[in-house]
Order: sequence, then structure tokens, then C-alpha cells
Amino acid sequence: MDKDEVTDIMPKRRVSIPAIVEILILLLGTVMSMSSTIKPLRYTAKYVWCFVFPILGVGLIMFLILTIRKKLIWLFGLFFIIFYLFVGGYGAFVCELNASRLKRVQFYEGKEVMALIDGVTYSWDGESVTYDYEGLEYIDPAKDVKVLVNGEEKRYGVLGSADSLDIYIEIYGGGTGIFLKLAPSEQFGDFI
Repeated sequence: MDKDEVTDIMPKRRVSIPAIVEILILLLGTVMSMSSTIKPLRYTAKYVWCFVFPILGVGLIMFLILTIRKKLIWLFGLFFIIFYLFVGGYGAFVCELNASRLKRVQFYEGKEVMALIDGVTYSWDGESVTYDYEGLEYIDPAKDVKVLVNGEEKRYGVLGSADSLDIYIEIYGGGTGIFLKLAPSEQFGDFI
């Protein structure tokens, strides 16, 4: 096979150098997204849906690789980078936030969390958690409030809602907050 035959077989267009750089940038973003996606999975499988974001990144990279010889493919690559910055960034943010929340809640798993408010005993079921403080207000400090974690008295913010008999123990106040939901127990009286 001589040189003329080879040039007839090979496409005339050259590989887009800017597209190669864009592929590398998307690859970095996809690896970062994958790293963030794995973090909440250490605690629960509920966030397996977050793998959609790294899979999307791989799909965008594959499209660029398969069309790297097309004219103006670098424009698609630029659009993909901007698009993935927002979409993949959102996914990474969700995973990082929830991994942080799950890590804080994990401290209380397997522990008995109880509260006594004016003679009514409340207990945590070991699962019920909320991050939404809308409609919750701090319980009047004039009330006799005690919170126990494994029998040890702790100081936490205690919130209630006019719509529910449940109370909420604020275990973390940053951002939106993390609140353990405690329901009234059958028994009444002192648990100390």
C-alpha cells in the first residue's frame, strides 16, 4: 500500500485539538462527580440514583470522542462543559450535602434518644429525620425539657409544630438543619 492509497482511505479532517482538551475537562468533571456520588452510598443505597450524573458525563465524553473529526465539534464540547458544570455540579452538591447529613445522623443510630417535656415522654424510632424546619418553632424554654441520648442528658434545641404531637431535636443547626423526629411514647413520667 503506497502513500496515495492510505490518504484515500483516511478521512481528510484532522482531529480537533480543542475537543481533546474539552474531553479531558469533562473527564475531570466526571471523575469528581463519581467521587461525590460514592460518598452517600457508604451510609445508604437510597442515593444510587445519583450515578445518573457520572453516566451522563461518560455519555458526553463518548459523543465527543466518536465525533472528534467533525467540523466545529469544539462548539459542542464547549456547550457540554457548561452544561455538565451545572448538571454534574448539582448532582455532586446533592451527594456531598446528603453524605454530610448522613454522617451526622449515623452518630445517633443504635442509640436511644428520648425527651421528656412536662411529663410526656418522646422517643426516636431510630430512622425518622427531617431537614426541613418550616412550620417548626422552638418549644417554650419555660417548659421542663430534658433530652437524653443513651441515658446521658444533652442540650439540644427542641422544636414542635402546631400541626403535630411529634417533637424535633435539632442535632445540627447549619444550613437547613438536621432534626430527629420523636413521637410521644405510651408511657408517661420520669425516665431518669
